[in-house]
Amino acid sequence: MSHELATFGVIDPGVNVLLEVIRAENPLTAVRRLEEKMRGPEYVAARSYIEGGEESLDGTDPAYLVYRLDGSGLDAEGLSGEDAGRVRAEAELAAVIVSSVK
Repeated sequence: MSHELATFGVIDPGVNVLLEVIRAENPLTAVRRLEEKMRGPEYVAARSYIEGGEESLDGTDPAYLVYRLDGSGLDAEGLSGEDAGRVRAEAELAAVIVSSVK
């Protein structure tokens, strides 16, 4: 079974920083991979990942803005943390993903 991979930009909306550009099957997987890289597999195993809405950004659990970079015209490989504004302006919002304790 093959899975189509897409390129996503994951943004921390609190500090408006592009945390990572990740190739993944979907936005949930992109955030899981990001948190595993940043915090380790034990952290990810204890978390639940759901798609939320704009209201999720005001909650106490970490929420991430995940943008689809494919077709945006942005050079995914050339993006850095400071490019969050460009990503938000030029790419399509794929999902708001919330990471919470299981």
